[in-house]
Amino acid sequence: MPRDSQDRTDAQSSEATRAVTSDGLAHGITIAASIVLFLWLGDRLDGRLGTSPLFALLGLAFGAGASFYRMYLHLVILPRQAAEARSKDGTR
Repeated sequence: MPRDSQDRTDAQSSEATRAVTSDGLAHGITIAASIVLFLWLGDRLDGRLGTSPLFALLGLAFGAGASFYRMYLHLVILPRQAAEARSKDGTR
């Protein structure tokens, strides 16, 4: 294999690795931020209403559920829809 071709293959592989890594990092940050935000909001609401830990736990559950739904949407549903659209167009 010529050196130019090998360099291009290495660059493409490196770019694909960076893309996958950044997607994974984005999903992780989204999960953590969503859980922390809704947990904090639930805790604040508990403090005002004196219902501790009811809304904190509900916030935790809602934040986790919303973030996992978003991850499922981006990793399963949207790629499936894109593949179906490509197959209808006849492109790969």
